[in-house]
Amino acid sequence: MTDEAMSAAVKIGNRLVAEAVWSADRCNWVGAEPVDLRTGAWSEPTYRALGPTLYAGTGGVALFLAQLSTVTGQPGFGRTALGAMRHAMSCRDKVEPAARLGFYTGWSGIAAAAVRTGLLLGSAEFVEAGLALLRDVHRLVEDLQPDGPEFDLMSGVAGAVPALASAYRLAGDEAMLRAANLAAGWLVASARTTATGWSWRTPGVRNQHDLTGLSHGAAGAAVALVEAYRLTGEARFATGARQAMCYEDHWLDIAEGNWPDFRENPADRRARTFVTLWCHGSPGIALSRLHAHHYLGGQQWLRDATIALDTTQRATRRLVDGGGADFSLCHGLAGDADVIAEASRLLSAGTADIEASRLVAEHGLERYAHTGVAWPCGTHTDETPNLMLGLAGIGYFYLRQARPQVPSVLLPTRWLCDGPEPDGGTGEPAPRA
Repeated sequence: MTDEAMSAAVKIGNRLVAEAVWSADRCNWVGAEPVDLRTGAWSEPTYRALGPTLYAGTGGVALFLAQLSTVTGQPGFGRTALGAMRHAMSCRDKVEPAARLGFYTGWSGIAAAAVRTGLLLGSAEFVEAGLALLRDVHRLVEDLQPDGPEFDLMSGVAGAVPALASAYRLAGDEAMLRAANLAAGWLVASARTTATGWSWRTPGVRNQHDLTGLSHGAAGAAVALVEAYRLTGEARFATGARQAMCYEDHWLDIAEGNWPDFRENPADRRARTFVTLWCHGSPGIALSRLHAHHYLGGQQWLRDATIALDTTQRATRRLVDGGGADFSLCHGLAGDADVIAEASRLLSAGTADIEASRLVAEHGLERYAHTGVAWPCGTHTDETPNLMLGLAGIGYFYLRQARPQVPSVLLPTRWLCDGPEPDGGTGEPAPRA
C-alpha cells in the first residue's frame, strides 16, 4: 500500500510538472473555480489561470511539489515548486484586501507556504520572502478595526495567528509575536459573548446562527486562540478557545454525532443540516478538539474529538461504499480520510479507525489511479490542479499515506518546524516572551 500510495503521489506530481505553463522563471496552471468560498454557493465554473493562494492557487501547488521533491529527491518537482511559488509571491496583490489576513485564501497562508517551500528546498529566497510577507500581515493586524474584517481561519483574522506564531518560533522576530498577540486579542474583543459561549458574526452573509466548524466557524477561532495561548501563556486566550468550543457544543446533536451547518439554505431558511466535511462539520471539528485537548487538557474536548471521529469514520465508509463522492481535501473523501489519519497519529493506537482512511486510499487507487479515469475534484466539474479542491491536494493525501510524518495541510499549526513541539509536547504553554 505504501508503494502504491507513493506511486499515485508521484504520478500526480509528474502530471502537474508536465502541464505547468512557464513564463521565464514562473509557472502556472489553468483550473476551474466554481465556488464562492465565503458563502459556499455554487455557480457555473470559471476556467482561468490559478491565483496565488494556498487554497486554490499556485501557493498550494508549490507546497505539494516541494514536499514531494523532498521525499522523492526528484529535482523536477522542486524546480516547478519554485516556479509556482514565484508566481504566487508576484501575484500577492491580487488577493482581495478583505481576505489578506486569512490562512487558506490570504497572505498568511501564501507566506507560510513560501517559508515552508524555502525550508524544504533550501531556498533562502523564499524563507525571506515569506517572512517579509508576514511582516506585511503584521501591518494589516496593526490596522484592524473593531467590526471590519472577517474573523475566520479561511479568510480572516484567525488565519493570521498560526502563521505569525509559527514564524515567531522559527525566526524569533518579536514583531511576529506582537502581531499574533494583537490578532488573537482582536478575536477576544470581537466575540459575541452569551451564556452558551463565544461566537463570531460573518460580515455580509446571512446565516441561521453564527457558524460552527473549522474553516469558517468557531472551531477555527478556537485553534487560533489555543496557538496564542501556547505563544504567550495569557489566560484570556485559553478562556476564549474554551468559550468558542462551548458555543459549538451548545448546538451539538448527539443523535447526529455532529454540529449543524448554519449556512442559510435559500430553499428552506429554517432547515437544520449536517455535513461531514473538513470545512464544515465533524472532521474539522475533530482536529480542533484534538489540538485543544493537547494544549489545554480537558476531557470534554477529547470526548468531542471522539464523537466527531466516529461520525467522520461512519460517513467516510458510507461514501466509499456508495461511490460518487469527490476526492478533494476541502469537502471530499481525501479530506475526511486525512483527518482520520492525522487523528490516529495524535491519539493512542486503536482510538481512531485508521482502516477507514486506508479504504479511501484503496478506493482512489482502484477507481482512478489505476484506470486513468479523471479524479473527481471538489469543483464538481472537471479536474483542477489546486491544493484544496484538486489534484495537488489528492497527491498530498497519497504522499501522507506513504509518509505519515509529512505535516497535514488541514491544521495549520506545525508547518514551519518538523522537529519536536517547541514546548516539548507537554501541553503547557510556552513561557511569556
